[in-house]
Amino acid sequence: MKTTIDPRQTQAREIIEDAIRRLRAMGMTADGAASLLCIQGALRVEDMAKRKSNVKTVAQFAEDVVDDA
Repeated sequence: MKTTIDPRQTQAREIIEDAIRRLRAMGMTADGAASLLCIQGALRVEDMAKRKSNVKTVAQFAEDVVDDA
């Protein structure tokens, strides 16, 4: 099955990577730059339900992965 990636997704990722690169050039660590973008992005979400949904999604990424192998 062939998947099609929306070109806007690729462009959005490039923008984010550029922002991280620029923040790192200012002396931030990669984690610090990504964290700053995460928090600044969350602050800009005006819809409280969407903000809570985003936080829930990010929290799921933070959970430990269990390797059953």
